[in-house]
This record gives sequence, structure tokens and C-alpha cells, in this order.
Amino acid sequence: MKVSLRLVLLSVILLAGFKWSEACQVPVFRYALERWQPDPYQVVIIHEGNLTSEQKSNLTYLEESLVGPKGPMINLRFDTLDLTKEQKDVTRWKKFHKDHNTSASIHLFFPFEAFESDSSPIWSGFFSQENIDQILDSPARKEIVKRILAGDSAVWIFLESVNEKEDGTTIKALEKFAKVAKDEISIPEGVIQQSALEDPNLLLGPEDEENILESSVPLKIDFSILRLSRKDPNEAVLRAMLLNLEDDLLDKEMENKPMLFPAFGKGRVLPPLVGLGISEENTLADCGYLCGACSCQVKNQNPGMDLLVMADWWTALEGSSVIEEKALPPLTGVEDLIAANEPDKNITNTEEVPEGEDNVSTRKNEAPKATKEESPLSNNLIFVVVLISGILIVGTFVLNKNREK
Repeated sequence: MKVSLRLVLLSVILLAGFKWSEACQVPVFRYALERWQPDPYQVVIIHEGNLTSEQKSNLTYLEESLVGPKGPMINLRFDTLDLTKEQKDVTRWKKFHKDHNTSASIHLFFPFEAFESDSSPIWSGFFSQENIDQILDSPARKEIVKRILAGDSAVWIFLESVNEKEDGTTIKALEKFAKVAKDEISIPEGVIQQSALEDPNLLLGPEDEENILESSVPLKIDFSILRLSRKDPNEAVLRAMLLNLEDDLLDKEMENKPMLFPAFGKGRVLPPLVGLGISEENTLADCGYLCGACSCQVKNQNPGMDLLVMADWWTALEGSSVIEEKALPPLTGVEDLIAANEPDKNITNTEEVPEGEDNVSTRKNEAPKATKEESPLSNNLIFVVVLISGILIVGTFVLNKNREK
């Protein structure tokens, strides 16, 4: 029987992680929802000279949209950049800005990439409230959040091709694959739901701590399909995120091919299946990975990429102790940003305050710090960890390279 490369690599990732941490039995999709924090996308507002009153209002609107009563509402940070004051990479920023023929433009970047000299925005437009809304949310992203919080293991985002008939055939096949997954895949044994904690006769050992669910979201094996048109103007930002996940997805030969992106957790997506690669074998391999025990608990050692998603996860998962891999910096007032663009008549000192120090987001794109080990490791265990890490890195790299098999 032919075994797909995707299936082999996902199995290697699961088995390698299992040797390291076989105690945790929570499925990957649920572990991601409750314990992985999405990486923050970056928005840069480029302007020349002082912001107008309308632009200041837009800036205030953007900042107020980022947080809710219980914490951040979206994995997004923003910066402003005045071309009349900027000294670093001026040519690069002018190139991004000039295409929009406006005094202020807005640019969306993948996490940690905005101030990398070799990166480009995945989406750009005029700095207007309409475009801010486009970036912050969309009907499809709202629906993904709704389904995940209703208990879906994953939402299959089906990016349509130009062939409506073939897309219909593929959708019917996906419905069949979803039923097979639901019938044949089981929740790993040992998972402890919140309701079970009310049982006075329940006996838990130290090894059970990782197996306790941290929310009351229904736990089930269930996959749904969400069709995404290539022409819907309301989903331009979502398409930009998906089609920039891999280098070749925007190539000319890819325009006429359907793509399947499994979305799970707090809006994380796996590398896509494309064209003939949307097969039962590959689709069920993804399902098996998502529903398997989350042996490799470090998010960045797992395949996938976070989407920009607006959701009040803190309220939806209320009562859980969500593990944060890194804390977001505190938000300062947008007034500081506006003030930075206004001349201060009371200042007689010729020394200027460097622009951006009071911005909501930092310009230093530091990678997440490695988590500290909880206990000393013997030489043999260190060897095992290095070996496993090598397998994970190679497996994830190859998995992320889109293949039609």
C-alpha cells in the first residue's frame, strides 16, 4: 500500500514527541485552543508629516479595537512611521508607501517580520477605518471562531479554484473524509474533562495534571468545511494570509487549483493540501495528527502558522488557566503616538526624542524565548532531546513544503 510523505512525517512528529512527553493525552487541536498563544501580526502605518484629525481618529479606533475587558481581543500590534523623521530603511518604507498615493498607508506583516529588511507586507491599503476593519476581522474568520468554540476539531478552509464543477466534487469527497475521521478516530484515553472534576470519587495522580482540560468547550472529533471564494472582497486579508504561508502559493500555476487549510486552536492553520493533494490519505493524516495526543507541547516545534483572528478567547475559555508562552507588552495610550507626531512648542532643547519609543508595539522583533527546563537532564537524555529535535525540525520543514501527492 502506498504511504504518503505527509502521513509519514506527521507520524514521525507524533512518535518523536511521544518519547519525550508521553504523559499528555490531550488532543493537539484542544491543547492548541487552551494553551498555545497566537503570535502577534504587525501593522505599520506609514505617513509623511503630521497626522490629520481623521487619521488620528482612525489611530484611536485601531487601538481601542485591540483589547477587551479581559485582555487582548486580537493577536495584533501596530506602529506608526513618519517618513520625514525616519532614518533607517527609508527607501524600503517609501517603496511600500508610494504605491498608494496617499498621505498615510497601512501595511500588514506576518509576526516578527515588519522590521526585517528583507520582508514585505502581505497586504496594504489606505489608512482608513474601512481598511482597519478589513484587517481586524471578516465573516469567514468569525465563522471559524464560532465553529471551534462549538467543539469542531478543525475547520477545513477550502479555497476555491476557478472550476466550480470540480470544486463541488472535491467538497463531496471532503464530506466523506470528515465522516470517516469522525467514525474511525477516537479521543486519546486518559483525557479528563472539567465535569469529571466534580466527582468526589475521582482519584488523580501527579501524571494526570497535563491531561485535565482547561475549559468546558465540547470535546469531540468533528471536522467541518468552510468555502472561501478567491473573489470575495471581504476576505482579501484572509486570502493574503493563506496564500503567503508558502512561497509558491501565489505562482501562476497555482491560481486554478483548490487549496485546503485545516484551521484549529486559536486560528492556527496547517500547511495546505493543493489540487490532487486533497486526497483521503493526506486529509486523514492531518486529522490523525490533530486528534492525536499532544506529545510535542511547544507550539513552534509543531507544523503550522497562526492567522490573525479577533476573538475574546479569555471569556470563551473562562475558568481555564491558559499557559502563556510569552506575554504581550502593555499597551500605552494612542495619545502618545499622536503626540509623537506633533511639534512641541514648549521644548527649547534641540535634542529630539527618538520616534517610536512610546508606540504601542516595539520595533524590536525578538523571537520567543526558549522555555526553561524544569529539571536537570542527564547526558543520555540530552542526546535523546537533540535527536528528537532534529527529527521534528526536518519533518516539519519537509511537511511545510507543499506537495501534490
